[in-house]
Amino acid sequence: MNHGDQDSNTGNGLQQIAVGEVHDVTIEKIVYGGDGLARIGKQAVFIPFSAVGDRLRVRITGTERNFARASIEQVIVESDDRRVPPCDSFGDCGGCQLQHLAYPAQLRAKAAFVRESLERIGGIEWESEIEVRSASELGYRSRAEIKVKRDTAGHSKIGYFRAGTQDVCDVANCRILLPAANRELQRLHDNPSLIPRDATRVYLTVGDDEVLVTPATGENDRIADIDAMGTAGQRIAGRLYSFGVRSFFQGNRLLVEELVRVAMERSSGKMAVDLYAGVGLFSLQLARNYEQVHAIEGNRSAAAHGIENARANGVNNVRYEPISVEAWLKYKSSDLPSPDLVLLDPPRAGAGPIVIERLVAMNPTAITYVSCDPATLARDLKMLRQYGYIIESITALDMFPQTFHVETVVHLKIRETTPATPATPATTDS
Repeated sequence: MNHGDQDSNTGNGLQQIAVGEVHDVTIEKIVYGGDGLARIGKQAVFIPFSAVGDRLRVRITGTERNFARASIEQVIVESDDRRVPPCDSFGDCGGCQLQHLAYPAQLRAKAAFVRESLERIGGIEWESEIEVRSASELGYRSRAEIKVKRDTAGHSKIGYFRAGTQDVCDVANCRILLPAANRELQRLHDNPSLIPRDATRVYLTVGDDEVLVTPATGENDRIADIDAMGTAGQRIAGRLYSFGVRSFFQGNRLLVEELVRVAMERSSGKMAVDLYAGVGLFSLQLARNYEQVHAIEGNRSAAAHGIENARANGVNNVRYEPISVEAWLKYKSSDLPSPDLVLLDPPRAGAGPIVIERLVAMNPTAITYVSCDPATLARDLKMLRQYGYIIESITALDMFPQTFHVETVVHLKIRETTPATPATPATTDS
């Protein structure tokens, strides 16, 4: 067995660690992605399915320039954060990363994900507590993409991909699905002939009145074509939302109303702009507190649902623009007066420098940033602060328990006196 303090060091002070070596380590923290972080000397080692305080015997499975990866050979001393995973497929199925952690430990880890990204990437020292709001840790998910793989004999595997692979892990009982969706998954397992032979996936979409079961063929099926195969409906915070099978819509049915409430805090005025509006989750709620709402959504199918949702709810003060956020900000935003609020809910890649630069050119009084990725959130908040916006509040929500994902809502407002240009100007295109 190798021990970190016995290994030779490289010139940068990091251990020379080789694949196959066995070391005893202690887990310091859980990092974004779900792995535990330990150190061998000064070398960082990332270990899946570990818990803070675990004393582990691990085997090195991979090395990079500045870190290594390892798997658990033996739990020497078990952390108090550990528990028996509630799902029998955990560790094989790639859908969840944190089921081995007691739920309070998951919430602590997610608050740390947000705080550490703010500090490391954004240079933001947030002194207040970062609350993580939550609902049930199981039986919450209203949407799932079920993978289907058949062998040459016609036998089917129905479930999710194994982590980091395209191999399908057979899952007949998914504990994070809403019960209605889980029943459909079990039905498909009981009778695989219900799935067309050429289907490679089945989308489960739970509405308030039914579960849509939508087979699809091939990795590159057009989203619009699949979206048109069914429309689900959910009533959220007094509004009825219809959305297609592939339209983006928040998947935690038990916490989505709380997300809306947090995003709507401190929100009222004459005009609001909702960037990356999707099918109108926030736009239709903003319409209660603003005279006019401009909803910007580049996906035409989602925008069509949003327009219909406004009509169906009798909301007449939401104007949908089926155009990309980047193009709208460049060509159309200057036609409007400065908004009282810009709310943005970008995809995982975040907004980025061009969108941020054009957004602040509108000179909104307040900004609400809804993020599903702490790293890109921290990057974009750093830019917004350079443009003179200050953070009023940060709230995290556990929209995907048992996984490493975390949603964050940040409310910002403009300083009374703002700099003309940011401290580090963002690069813009011509």
